[in-house]
Amino acid sequence: MSILIVVERETFEIAKQKTSFETSYYVSNSELETECINSLAEELAQAIRYHWGVESNNWIRDVTFNEDRTKTKLGNQAQIMALLRGLAIELIRKKSPKNFQAAIEKLADSVSTLESMLKQVNFL
Repeated sequence: MSILIVVERETFEIAKQKTSFETSYYVSNSELETECINSLAEELAQAIRYHWGVESNNWIRDVTFNEDRTKTKLGNQAQIMALLRGLAIELIRKKSPKNFQAAIEKLADSVSTLESMLKQVNFL
């Protein structure tokens, strides 16, 4: 038996002042037991949120950090750079910026702003 999950999303793009709607469908082969339906629903919702969190990070890596076009030649340099990008993403997410690209540019332009942010998220 399979479970069909339907997620409807409404997204508002600030720059274009445009609202879009999207419907996503997910199929799970989890067993559905009536006494555990609420916990299963929460577990599946968490799995979907996690999936989109990973997709969001991949998008930031591709678009904001231009990771696919970055060439590395030395040993494990690509892995080290990927880890640093991941660290940067997680640290910036702790500040919940409205515009991720603008947050990166602000931190890159000002060492004191970067230091202040790292202190706020208890990194320093």
